[in-house]
Amino acid sequence: MGARVNAILFAARLGGRFAALWIGLASASAADVAVPAPGDAVPGANGVTYLVLLFEIVPDLEQADAVYRGRTVVPLRHIAGPDLQAEPPQEPTVADFSVLPLEGGRILLLVDLGMAGDAAEGYAVLAIFDPAGKPRLVDAADVAFDRMTWFLEPVMLDLGAGRHAALTMSMHSNSSQAYVTTGILLVGADRLSLVDSVFTFSDKTCAFDRTQEARIESSGAAVPADIVVTVDERTMPTGDDCGGEPLPEPMQRTIRATYSWNAAGSRYLVDGDALQKLASENAERF
Repeated sequence: MGARVNAILFAARLGGRFAALWIGLASASAADVAVPAPGDAVPGANGVTYLVLLFEIVPDLEQADAVYRGRTVVPLRHIAGPDLQAEPPQEPTVADFSVLPLEGGRILLLVDLGMAGDAAEGYAVLAIFDPAGKPRLVDAADVAFDRMTWFLEPVMLDLGAGRHAALTMSMHSNSSQAYVTTGILLVGADRLSLVDSVFTFSDKTCAFDRTQEARIESSGAAVPADIVVTVDERTMPTGDDCGGEPLPEPMQRTIRATYSWNAAGSRYLVDGDALQKLASENAERF
């Protein structure tokens, strides 16, 4: 079962309130993304299977019915730094994973291993593998910002001169609120790094529906290209009789931020604090 199928099934379990939004957001349907089985052969790796690559993350994986389970995850950093460092699940589980080919024959693999018993976030590993010769793990990090993590359409941004950024989505929801964190991750020759994470929050009351949806695009002639984040927010009254609850006016707004490459610091810098202000506003609505 692939990331797109998981997303659609999860959206269906939301009871319809946010189903259309999540089906649109979570569909890792880019043509190059594959969802192989652990026993499938890795292209260009002389018959080595994906299970051999997964052993580099969970060395003691064993098949148990339709999934693979283990007990140990190799030490990994969180892509956002030590403040978000989390314990891996006590029984890491591989139900499915997604694979994206990179230049030079390397591959990018994303696998969600589940959650530790007392954790608020899941544990999702993004890894660069070089399958040529003896397949090796080039770099890996935990990229989970919430309970479940998938690739996010369009999955990869071409930044020019062989540079790329991968997009992930971490989320959870309840019957009336949905929380999404989009990760923008630079895929270097030998290391993954975080450009930034973007938090959006959609909610529903008797009186209104409010949705926030983020779009991430590369733009401009600069090399590396700029990364443009656009968050579209839409608030619509439901028209229901809500017993005196204030009825908001229909409202739409767009929040934008542009990340540009800073050569001196060898990193992307954002042009303002619009996304931080949005995150603060959202936190006040929890």
